[in-house]
Amino acid sequence: QNAAAAGTRYQLNEETGEYDVVEDADWQTEWKGRLDKIQTMSSDEVFAAARGAGNTDVKKSGGVEESAASKKRRALSGCRDDRLRQKAGGVANERECTARVLGGETDFILDAEIR
Repeated sequence: QNAAAAGTRYQLNEETGEYDVVEDADWQTEWKGRLDKIQTMSSDEVFAAARGAGNTDVKKSGGVEESAASKKRRALSGCRDDRLRQKAGGVANERECTARVLGGETDFILDAEIR
């Protein structure tokens, strides 16, 4: 085995059942792409993406429903954002918001994230 083959990554192709070689770009190119994407986003969009909100569209398009645990993590993160709590109908404080999320109510803050 040569050094190039040892570092080769493979991914299962769901359509053919075969393994395809994954072509990785160098890290500088990857980070440049991320930087370019972030520069087109508002600060609210950047924070929403950091909370995982950017992945929900990818999950939905792939036919995967977001888990309750994932929604709870995003909602708890949203509770720490003053502006998001205000968008959610003026939730008084972080403690009240967190209590509602831990009680199973996540839609109020997640819907505010989308607005």
